[in-house]
Amino acid sequence: MKLQATGKAKWFVYQKIVIVFIAFLVPLISMNIWVNYKGMSFMKNAILDSSLAGASFYSKQLDKEMYFIRNLQLQFLGDKDLQKLSFQGGRLERYDEVELIDQVRDRLSTLLSSSDYVVNGGVYVEAIGKTISSETGVTNTSNDEYKRIDSLLKTKPKPSFYRDGDRIFFIETENNAGIWSYIEISRPKLLEALHEIATLYQESEVLLGNREMGKVLSTTEEDQVSTAVLNLIDEQNAHDPDLPEMKKVNGTSYFIIHNNVSALNVSLVMYVNQNEITRPLSQFSTWFYCLFIIAIAVMLLYSYSVNIMIHRPLSKLVKAFHMIETDNLNLVIESRSRDEFHYLFHSFNRMAFRLKRSIEENYEQKIALQHSQLKQLQSQINPHFLYNSFFNIYMMCKVGDADSAAELSQKLGSYYQYITRSGSDEVPFYKEYRHALDYCEIQCIRFSNRIHYEYDEISDATNVIAVPRLIIQPIVENVFEHAFEDGTMHGVIYIGADCQEGRVRIAVEDNGNLLTDEDIVRLQEKLAMHSSQVENTGLINVNNRLQLKYGAGSGLFVSRSSYGGLKVELIIIYQHEGA
Repeated sequence: MKLQATGKAKWFVYQKIVIVFIAFLVPLISMNIWVNYKGMSFMKNAILDSSLAGASFYSKQLDKEMYFIRNLQLQFLGDKDLQKLSFQGGRLERYDEVELIDQVRDRLSTLLSSSDYVVNGGVYVEAIGKTISSETGVTNTSNDEYKRIDSLLKTKPKPSFYRDGDRIFFIETENNAGIWSYIEISRPKLLEALHEIATLYQESEVLLGNREMGKVLSTTEEDQVSTAVLNLIDEQNAHDPDLPEMKKVNGTSYFIIHNNVSALNVSLVMYVNQNEITRPLSQFSTWFYCLFIIAIAVMLLYSYSVNIMIHRPLSKLVKAFHMIETDNLNLVIESRSRDEFHYLFHSFNRMAFRLKRSIEENYEQKIALQHSQLKQLQSQINPHFLYNSFFNIYMMCKVGDADSAAELSQKLGSYYQYITRSGSDEVPFYKEYRHALDYCEIQCIRFSNRIHYEYDEISDATNVIAVPRLIIQPIVENVFEHAFEDGTMHGVIYIGADCQEGRVRIAVEDNGNLLTDEDIVRLQEKLAMHSSQVENTGLINVNNRLQLKYGAGSGLFVSRSSYGGLKVELIIIYQHEGA
């Protein structure tokens, strides 16, 4: 089965578990919030309906009481004794007049006792020029009560009731103003009724009034709030006079209930602070929010426990695998628990140990293979190269060129001494470079100077760099064997070297014209393939040795040379070995 890497995970297992948990919990919490909201709304509406019913009851009672008083006043104006006194007052005997006046006073007493809201009642009879009052008795005009009533009657248009300072009067006339009937309504009694309505809630206020008359009577002295409430009531009446509303006044939300008192042509208004309405629900809301906070805490604790029990062990295991990817096999994962992760950690430790042993055994095998490849290179010395070199020495001696024969003998001896020695597999870089130049010198002499070479001098910094033996000479040998084998051109080999930033680079180029682009491509493919899949030639051997020792990035890389032939670059990234 082929396993494919999927790259970096978008979501970790820990995140997925927490998200799934939240996805299941959020609908439950949302439903709970919705049920709580509906329940609170239902309870709130029930409380408001109860308040509305209470205020409506008291306002209707007050309206009925005021209608009752007005009806008594109208009945009093139609009393036969009062009418007789008005029509015959100037022609009656003294005794009859006094008797009629006593009858009227008795009726006034009955009117006064008929309602607790009546504190004073009186009548002015123009025919006798007297006022009859339950408070001041029978008084000739003009007196204080007459003057007060007379001034109030001048109010136009005629109001439903009259106000004189804090006093409230019902005034009616009869017989072309020949009779004035006036009843004073008890202000304290009205306030007592308003306060009785206000006791429905602690933070509620009740008032009587409208926009034209303003505040007639109120349980509070706060004029600013009551005036604003009266303005809101008029706006509300334009839409739906029976619909209570929640309004904001000076930044505070009030629930406003109003009812018309038609007997007085005013509105009875009760406004309650919203907090007062919702106070019975506050404890319920407090418990709900406590439960909501507990649910959040449960989610956090669950996430934390999942993080400890699953995410951290998985992260530890993933980090361990990342360390293995960096070739760090000297690690052991410790586990204090006895759960599934303990088994995984124990299995991982065994796998890492076995992998380390396998790598060590494989490395030892590759080192042995490298030694065998070096021996193979040493055994691949072309005997024709040796025969031709001796033949060249022989011919030089025959022609008397002793200096050239001596130089070639010295170069040949140095060459064979270098390649046949069985000491260390590594040599200083400058010696390997010098050996490659000696080989070029020998070959140039063999080819009767038809081929020559050019090279770069290397810096002293390369003296401390150790490289494997016989890695440059096979590259140069390949040039002599394949680039100029037809002998029809004047060949040049260009050898360059540089060393910087932990990297050694040797470039060998030629101006041969025998190698085609297809040949270069095939050679590149061979160098990129595994060593067991291609024939083990000199270049392939060198490439495998370099990659084995120095890892990825090191090896041989071929391309078309700017001189027309083949360019072979040998690259060693030697810092990898130190790392």
